Amino acid sequence: MAIRIRNIKDRVVALCAALSHPKEGDIYLDDSDHHALTTKFGIDFASEGILKDACADEELIPIIEEEQGGRL
Repeated sequence: MAIRIRNIKDRVVALCAALSHPKEGDIYLDDSDHHALTTKFGIDFASEGILKDACADEELIPIIEEEQGGRL
């Protein structure tokens, strides 16, 4: 799901791109960007014990670790 990140009244919000109209200053995340972030959040939350049994794309863990200097 593509999303838009937008500042609204001193808050940063994420909106469904299909349900909102683009505005100047939006950050647009396409489906692959959103998937990458969702996967990273799942890995991070699971490693911190925030989410129990989080579903993550296991093959991405070593790629993310390498890009982050060996850390999740």
